Amino acid sequence: MNPSLKASVLIPCRNEAQAIENCLRNVFSFDPPAGGFEVIVIDGMSDDGTREKLASLRNRYPGLTVLDNPSRTTPHAMNIGIRQARGEFIIRTDVRCVHPKGYLKDLIELSERTRADNVGGVLIPAGTTYSQRAIAAAYRSSLAMGGALRDRGGFEGETDAVYGGCFRRKRLIDAGMYDEEMIRNQDDELSFRLRSSGGKIMQSGRIKVQYFPRKKFRQLWKQFLQYGYWKVSVLKKHPKQSSVRHLFPGMLVAGFALLAALSPFSRYALYALILYTGGYLASIEAESFRIAKRDDVTLTPGVMLAIASIHTGFGTGFLIALLSRLFDLKPAYFETLSR
Repeated sequence: MNPSLKASVLIPCRNEAQAIENCLRNVFSFDPPAGGFEVIVIDGMSDDGTREKLASLRNRYPGLTVLDNPSRTTPHAMNIGIRQARGEFIIRTDVRCVHPKGYLKDLIELSERTRADNVGGVLIPAGTTYSQRAIAAAYRSSLAMGGALRDRGGFEGETDAVYGGCFRRKRLIDAGMYDEEMIRNQDDELSFRLRSSGGKIMQSGRIKVQYFPRKKFRQLWKQFLQYGYWKVSVLKKHPKQSSVRHLFPGMLVAGFALLAALSPFSRYALYALILYTGGYLASIEAESFRIAKRDDVTLTPGVMLAIASIHTGFGTGFLIALLSRLFDLKPAYFETLSR
């Protein structure tokens, strides 16, 4: 490692031909910290033209390194990048996010001031279409997402996890880097491991990253289906990390499934299903209206659908994982996911 290089920015990437150029334009516009920084894109063998774009962009950005990731998953990409990195700090960014110019400086200052093992900012969801704007609004809901990654004003303090992350490279290597078995939820698993060994995760509300979520509700549902499935692996490895908010979506979906299965045979089950469904819809409608009225009240139905997609997607994935472990199955859809 070159001790004079302050930071290495790692960007896991697969099939991002439409976004990679804007991403690199954003990253190379960062105010450089004292000591400078390098940028490493770790590509998961893209087949949509991303690799060709990266080849041409290397001529524009001499500080760009492109590495191959034959395993095609994010934890493998991060570990490949960490081994290659020459900076004192490792900073992960995402292709679909827009970061402020002072991103590197602010993260490094926060890390050095707090001596935290991992530091980060908050995501500010944004959208262009109706569905993406509704999904972005749902991301601001504590009912949908909990509190860790949401914008909480000027909050600065310890939290469970942060977007992306800024770590000292040596600390990451000592901690064992990313768990390559965690195709999804690898950030949660790493954060828990760091905290379990006496470290801390710090978040600063001053550091705001614009995030563009999925554009379609079915894409959102599939995203959280995968998160729910792999969350079980994290909780099995680290049982102390579990909380009610992790179990709620699975309990919700199990309740719907059980009552729906019993309804043809029992009118009481049918009544219970109607009340259960009505109560759930009423609660997310109230939350959706509260969130949507800040920007555009017409987003309310879309926000409802987004919150329901998050809950039922995560809950379904969680239950599939539990049943798969019970019967010693490994569903190919989940086990062979790429980035």
